[in-house]
Amino acid sequence: MTTPKDKIPLYIANDLEELNKRAEDNPSLQKAKLSTCSQITHIIDATWAEAKKAEATNDEERAYILYMRLFACFTALKQAKDVANNQNSVKSYQKGALIWLEKAGQLSESLKLRYDEKNAVSREEERKKQAEIDEEKSLEKSIRPKLLYKYLNERKKNILLIDMRLKNDYDQSHMRTPACIHIPADIMNGKGWTSWGVESALTDEGTVTKFKQRGNYDYIILFDEDTYEKDLKPNHCLQGLKQAIFSFDRDTKLKHEPLILDGGYVDWMTFYPGESTAPLIPKITTGGLRSFEVSYPDDIIQSEEVPSDAATAAQPEAAAISPAVVPQIDRTRKPINNQKPEQDEISIKPAEEEEQQQQPIVITKELPEIPDRSTKTIPFTGPSTVVNQELPSTPIIPDIPPRPSPVLPHINTTPEVPKLPKPIDNNQENIPPINPVLFSVPSRETLSIYRPFNRTVPVNDTNNQYQKKFDAVTGRKIILDTKNNRYIPNLPENEPTKSAVPTLPTINRDIKPILTEQTRRQIAYDYRAITDNLQINPRTGLKNLGNSCYMNSIIQSLSFNYLLTNYFISGDFNKDINTKNKFGSGGVVVKEWFKLLYLLCCQQYSCLIPQPFKYTVGSLQRAYLGTQQQDAHEFLVFLLDTLHEDLNQTTRPRIEELKPENYKTDRQLAEATKHAFHLHNKSIIIDLFYGLFKSTTICLSCTYNSIRFEAFVIISVPIPPLRQCSLDDCLDLFREFEHLRGEDRYECSHCKRLSEKKRRLDIWELPKIFIVHFKRFRLQQAHYIKNETLIRYPTSNIDFSRWSQTPSPSKYSLVSVVNHFGSMNSGHYTSYCNDGKQWYYCDDQSIRSADTRELEHNVNAYLLFYSSIPQQQLRLPSIPN
Repeated sequence: MTTPKDKIPLYIANDLEELNKRAEDNPSLQKAKLSTCSQITHIIDATWAEAKKAEATNDEERAYILYMRLFACFTALKQAKDVANNQNSVKSYQKGALIWLEKAGQLSESLKLRYDEKNAVSREEERKKQAEIDEEKSLEKSIRPKLLYKYLNERKKNILLIDMRLKNDYDQSHMRTPACIHIPADIMNGKGWTSWGVESALTDEGTVTKFKQRGNYDYIILFDEDTYEKDLKPNHCLQGLKQAIFSFDRDTKLKHEPLILDGGYVDWMTFYPGESTAPLIPKITTGGLRSFEVSYPDDIIQSEEVPSDAATAAQPEAAAISPAVVPQIDRTRKPINNQKPEQDEISIKPAEEEEQQQQPIVITKELPEIPDRSTKTIPFTGPSTVVNQELPSTPIIPDIPPRPSPVLPHINTTPEVPKLPKPIDNNQENIPPINPVLFSVPSRETLSIYRPFNRTVPVNDTNNQYQKKFDAVTGRKIILDTKNNRYIPNLPENEPTKSAVPTLPTINRDIKPILTEQTRRQIAYDYRAITDNLQINPRTGLKNLGNSCYMNSIIQSLSFNYLLTNYFISGDFNKDINTKNKFGSGGVVVKEWFKLLYLLCCQQYSCLIPQPFKYTVGSLQRAYLGTQQQDAHEFLVFLLDTLHEDLNQTTRPRIEELKPENYKTDRQLAEATKHAFHLHNKSIIIDLFYGLFKSTTICLSCTYNSIRFEAFVIISVPIPPLRQCSLDDCLDLFREFEHLRGEDRYECSHCKRLSEKKRRLDIWELPKIFIVHFKRFRLQQAHYIKNETLIRYPTSNIDFSRWSQTPSPSKYSLVSVVNHFGSMNSGHYTSYCNDGKQWYYCDDQSIRSADTRELEHNVNAYLLFYSSIPQQQLRLPSIPN
């Protein structure tokens, strides 16, 4: 078998179009068109011999040209002037003509791939060259830490760094590079800045030598603690030294105007903490201890009346913050930079203590009302605990009225939104009381969260009085008391029919599902499992039930995460089912997921009709009942959350409030946040899929730095505005600071000014299964536009430590990819999945083997599933006779 290395390099043309022109441009071919049959056959025999020789030497370009010319000669033979007398010659070459055409087609496919790869490499080299030129042109006044780091690593530029922080700060921590010298801001002792004055004041010989040779450097970069070039004042030390060595120094001419490192040493340490002599010690402001930006759940707030239209509102007002247990958690979202927070200080008196004065509390206003995707609630009559429960062969689906607007895939880019919503806590309910009874808490800054819609489903209670509003993007739960028309934090535990003592989850750890032959046959019947003896590979496809490709692609992608799959099909999940969790389905979803996974993994069927599973999840989320196209990203968030709640082994205890003054370092606060989060969330889903974000907000007026930590399940990354980029580029863009200016400004909780701010998210700790979502959709002039950028992503032996402040002990491998074709209104989902030995392309019921080259040129990647867990064998349960 010929490998690409054995083939002769391309040398004749740059693409097939040019190669075809070379094939047609041949004097012998033009002569053949005017010749007799005997002359043409002579040309054919000679050309055929050359074609065989070229093919034998793996010269694909020459072989292709010769075979194309052979076919053209055969056409000329049929049109020769004496063809009437030479029909035998024509018939003798007819079979040969078919062979020539077939070989030309095979060579054409191979050459097209080689040309595309060659041109892609050339375009990438040109893009990099142009990017370098553009980078240099952009260096007029300042430079960003990312570009400086690149220049220092590549060593193509001769750079001198001048650190102008005070001596104590420099001694504690500074850049670990010989290109950096220290010239403190107070070196001139109040005198005017001059180059000779600085030179005479320096005492270190190495610093003096490099300063004298400043004219030899390509770039001189100045920085202090955290100054941006746009904020420089005429009397600033950076401006003084810059003018002294560039504008007023006639003896030494610099190659380029000195640049300011935007954000100074603080921003540099944020991006590259390992490129310094010691960690940067945060400064405590004079106003008191540093705020760590921790928020707490709402589960101790007493319920209050809400407006009469609250039962149908899609997005209620945000709940006030209570001093309870766990930090506010947004599992999926990155803050949006075009939202403006507003804070109103309201003095509130509890109903039980009307005469006692309470402290003011901050209420954060929610986003404006956004229409709900659904308009009707489907009653859910309660789950069955039997694993082999039979579902009707044709599920009864209630009539669903048309929705007011088409269902669009979720994107993380929104049009202008005037207000900043309250941070979302995925552990507790989002309760919007009008006159809440609250405890006093300190005011704190919050980050904006994009919440596109809420969906309403009944909670499993006896009279359907309570309904749960569910945000498919964030996993946020809200309990609505429809009888009394109000939002409440939890289902009442003091009703006459219930015990006043909190109920522990009912977990039987001794039972595993008994998968008998009869049970297996019943499950196969429910899913209409089809066996095809002619099936090429052992994988099982999923029938499209009408725009259900979004669901099929997610099911296949999750099923190839074998640690999770083994947990289910081995029966281990059964001991962890929590039937009492009011946010779960009572175990119905996990049991149906077990049945579906078993049929997918037993390698006995070629195709399933997943109607029972679709009906089960549709009973909880009515949008999944119908045949409208949904977003695969949203469905993944919903499914993981539902599986987690069905397996959640915690009782959501109330713990003492986290106090920022008890934590001296970020790591201590992060560990406390994780501990508090795990007290409310414990399942295999949390163990495998959840990581931790570090959120940083800096006030540019008073430099107040607020930090908080959030759990996340999926990271949604922006895409650079390029025709082609890499996953590294997307992750770099994700963690850049977002600047809040103009209408996005809000009052700083420390200096009380309406100031500009910058904020960012960093990955503090990676999950074991790292899911990346590309923001391919954006709003433009009332229409959603899809970004078709080709994103290059690695497939194996990947080290994500560069983007995580807690390095992972293992490297990652790509397990599956979800693809989106088409536009937002009309599209299709497929997936690539890897079982550890072979890649498969899953397109609903059709599954075929795939090549890694398909992933390299995949412009439709939408979700990436990376795993740090070595792929293992499936452990199928035994089937008793």
